Amino acid sequence: MLTGAEAVARLLRKAGVRRAYGVPGQRVLPLFAALAEENVPVVVTRHEQGASFMADVYARLGGMGCIVTTSGPGGINALAGVASAFMDSVPLIVLTAQAEVAEFGRYGIQEGSGLGRTPDVRQIFAATTKASFQPRTVDKLVDAVAEALALAVRGRPGPVHIDVPSDLLTDKVAAGLVEELAAGAPAPAAVPEPAAELIREVAGRIRSAKSPLLLIGNGVVRGGAVTAAQQVARHGSMWIAHSFLAKGAFDETNAAVLGPVGVFGTEAANRALHDEADLVVAVGVAFSYLTTSGWPARLGGGRLIRCDLDQRELGTNYTDGVNIHADARVFLESLATELATSDEGNAPLGPDLKARYPDLRAPEESAALHPIRVCDVVGEWIAENTTVVADVGQNAYWVERHLKTRGGGRFIINGGLGAMGHGVAGCLGAWHAGQDAGRPGPVLCTTGDGGFMMGALEVSTAVSEGADVTWIIFNNGTLGTQKEWYVRQGASGSEMDLPDTDYVALASAMGARAFRATTEEELREALGSAGAHSGPTVIDVVIDPVPAPTVFGS
Repeated sequence: MLTGAEAVARLLRKAGVRRAYGVPGQRVLPLFAALAEENVPVVVTRHEQGASFMADVYARLGGMGCIVTTSGPGGINALAGVASAFMDSVPLIVLTAQAEVAEFGRYGIQEGSGLGRTPDVRQIFAATTKASFQPRTVDKLVDAVAEALALAVRGRPGPVHIDVPSDLLTDKVAAGLVEELAAGAPAPAAVPEPAAELIREVAGRIRSAKSPLLLIGNGVVRGGAVTAAQQVARHGSMWIAHSFLAKGAFDETNAAVLGPVGVFGTEAANRALHDEADLVVAVGVAFSYLTTSGWPARLGGGRLIRCDLDQRELGTNYTDGVNIHADARVFLESLATELATSDEGNAPLGPDLKARYPDLRAPEESAALHPIRVCDVVGEWIAENTTVVADVGQNAYWVERHLKTRGGGRFIINGGLGAMGHGVAGCLGAWHAGQDAGRPGPVLCTTGDGGFMMGALEVSTAVSEGADVTWIIFNNGTLGTQKEWYVRQGASGSEMDLPDTDYVALASAMGARAFRATTEEELREALGSAGAHSGPTVIDVVIDPVPAPTVFGS
């Protein structure tokens, strides 16, 4: 016989879960102990929100993310990271402890059953997960865990939540049932495949187009279809542009890779999407406001072909083109094969849009360090095995356009929900993912001073873990994006200004190395020190507060 906690831990380990994140509490302690026995370490974070962000980023880099929290406020604190994963199609297992079944409705300690005035934790998570379970017996608990592990990766990936009454963690269950469930992994869900005649039609349109564009979204990255996309672009002589979520999948120094589209994307990518391309093949792309720069009507119509695993996406925004319900990898591999069979030496790529629409450069004279120059210096420093995690905020808009990635999928941004502080904590999940996958490397987080303060306490977690993580703070002394909006409305925006904070002292107090940079030379020296030593480093980069990222079409 096994306890419920032992059964859950064994199922997680046998399903490939290598690590979990959370904050302990009395109701969940048996599960913490059982995970340790199964050699699944639980990273104890300083706040459950940080745990949820770390698990999210960990899973984005190929693992199964796992969050383990105590009851009531412990679970609710993790909601932001779970919602981020849900919007960006990231698989997570979320385990929140709960009051004992016999305590439901009696106001047990940190009860979240939804009875009386207690919060309904299961219903709270139901709105931001693929499914939310609350088993009432230990047999149902192990069934729910097995189902959650399968559901998290079936079809469009996403988080699955299990609210666990604490008495189930010590109740006994037959070990044979656990082994049966672990061995009986369900067959993968059927993958929608495009009809052969439809593939031939798309290939024919690509061949006849003068300036075709392949627009890549998060669905291609999550679906493991980046190599197939590269083959399609090569055989079809297509430009490649991508959404912000797909940044990092392609080498942006390649002439054919135009960079990200969208409000803060590159001029070349946006011009290709909006004006230059006579055919756009979009795969795994959510046509959001930011991606389309405000849903202009000219993006729709006959020049747009869309492919998505999720039928619902094809019915949202720009539905008047050719819509193909299919798995991204199957579609792109089939299309690459069809294009290769009639590849007549590859027609020349269209005009050099990067030369025609060059990126903005930093002015020669600047009162303080210009954000573009920060991106340039950081870009010189990062190595092929460096993973970049961009936090949400104005810093991310600078990075989106001006920090050139070299492919390999080593760029992470929480683009759907857009939670500030996500990258500040989440970068630790990136470091763990590299360690657990046998491809260790340094991790760099770019953040603003506002975002850093939303997750700075997790620097302490990084110190405890000995994580090789470097934070670059774009310090402009204000909540930049919001202040810019105020200024555009004719207001001063002074309400958005932040107090002068000694980030070097703050990081040092938590045990990290820390530097302050006001010039390119100081930034290079700080980055050099970070690269020469293992462990966490915080670099407070004081930037010119005046410049704001340009908006496409403005």
